Amino acid sequence: MDDEQTEAHPAGSEHRAWPTRHGGGYPPGWHVRYRFRGRLGRARSASCATPVWHERAGTVTGHSLRDAHTSTTWVPVRPDGSATDTPVSLVRATDILDARPPGPASRART
Repeated sequence: MDDEQTEAHPAGSEHRAWPTRHGGGYPPGWHVRYRFRGRLGRARSASCATPVWHERAGTVTGHSLRDAHTSTTWVPVRPDGSATDTPVSLVRATDILDARPPGPASRART
């Protein structure tokens, strides 16, 4: 099974309408927690600039995009705390760790 396969809903899930991960699609307005690769501190040299995984939370701003050639699903996400005119980031669906529908419970968790 490759990374883009959908997974079943987690046991005990309170909201069965939540999309499944990895290609199930994430509706606009949902809150997601995702990982991304970045660099910590200043890069001293190419060998010292090893990418490190970080976590960030954000809001889905549009419909998911599917690359037909690589079978990768991309989700447009605006990081929490950023201005509304900030360009969105395209996040791979496989990098989304958690998704919640909009509402007070999802904001308290992120």
